[in-house]
Amino acid sequence: MFFFLKLRHWELFLMLVLPTALCFMFNIPFNPLIVATIGMFVMIVLFGWMFSVGAWSNSKLPAERRSNTNVFAISLIIPVIYILMYIIQVIPQITAGAPSDQRPLWMLPLHMLSMAGIFYAIWFTAQKFKSLLENEDADFLIFSSTFFLLFIFPIGIWIIQPNVNALYSKLTPEEMFNRDD
Repeated sequence: MFFFLKLRHWELFLMLVLPTALCFMFNIPFNPLIVATIGMFVMIVLFGWMFSVGAWSNSKLPAERRSNTNVFAISLIIPVIYILMYIIQVIPQITAGAPSDQRPLWMLPLHMLSMAGIFYAIWFTAQKFKSLLENEDADFLIFSSTFFLLFIFPIGIWIIQPNVNALYSKLTPEEMFNRDD
């Protein structure tokens, strides 16, 4: 999963933008299954990158400033499960011609939990990365720029990834093989 830390900013940007751009270039119609597939791919790439940056940054902090990454990992898994359940539940109804405004009521709490998970993951990633970058505990005023750049993720990753590359390249070969993550 840590290969995301080695990617150049333009490579990561293309991974996020290229699937949609290819659909536009080749006039592929945006039916619900294609939209869900592209969305799932972009979500997996974005969440994989966020997990890599957040977990790696957390592991490089001093032991007293580290956090448990289990909640962080769960907060990234919940939206993926939600989208998979949405694809399984709703896409067949839409393609069968059922009214698209009738969604199961149980999806609302899962949707809210998914959004809370994404918010926490962005918070965790921004805080741990900025704490590692600044070499001090980062409060919201310090990591707010990274936090908001993650919200506008294709552009934000373009700006954040060079800093990730710079920090990652500072590792010595011994540290790369002796990581405790």
